[in-house]
Amino acid sequence: MKKLLTILTIVLFFAILFAIPAWAGMEDVTIMPDPPPTKGKCPKTQIVGDATDCLMCHVRGNFAVKETLPDAAYDYPNGYMRLVKTKDGIVGYYILEEILADSIKDFLDYLEWKGIKKAVIELYSPGGSLFGAWRIIGLMNAAKSRGMVIETRCHGFAASAGFLIFISGSMGHRAVSPQSELMWHELLSFKMFAIETPASSEDEAKILRHLQDTANEYIASRCKLTKEDLDERVKRKEFWLNGKQAFEDGLADKLLTVQ
Repeated sequence: MKKLLTILTIVLFFAILFAIPAWAGMEDVTIMPDPPPTKGKCPKTQIVGDATDCLMCHVRGNFAVKETLPDAAYDYPNGYMRLVKTKDGIVGYYILEEILADSIKDFLDYLEWKGIKKAVIELYSPGGSLFGAWRIIGLMNAAKSRGMVIETRCHGFAASAGFLIFISGSMGHRAVSPQSELMWHELLSFKMFAIETPASSEDEAKILRHLQDTANEYIASRCKLTKEDLDERVKRKEFWLNGKQAFEDGLADKLLTVQ
């Protein structure tokens, strides 16, 4: 028993002996907190945040900004646009209800980025801004000049600005259902509580006549009707025609029928 106690005493002695330096140094150790993250504004992306987040937007090494894909903001297919596989390949299909030029621009830009050479724009619209329609037509013409075929279709209703966009499809690619309805009319100007003079009314009439003549001349260039025919048909009234009549007047190139 005495021998066991002697051994334990020796072990305890050496344990205390080797532990003393560690205890003595504890008084000199200071635990430093982690430094706060460095915040600032990125000079390229203008995003305010931590420096540790830089590689979310930048490439390691040359620190260039990571490229964002042109379609990153879009979720296709959606309620208006989809890609459709046909016997001739993939085409973009867009249902146009409101006259939204920015949306059409995004659609056409997306197709060009994807290398898709055909777009189908289905008109189902009561119309809207004349100037918005001219911008959409300009965007369509620009895409066509770069080799894209833009087919316009009407299964139900295309009026006013929607009518202008429908007839602006690629020639030979404007398709219409026989029972669908199209409409063109004299331009409308609505003002509430406006105070006008005879001179100001005359000036406004000249502007409206200029806009009407421009539109009627354009329509005549896309069909068998003359500008004089159109002037007479829309004078103080609306010009309605169904798909079959539109085809006969050269406002559409083919009828969408079931064989």
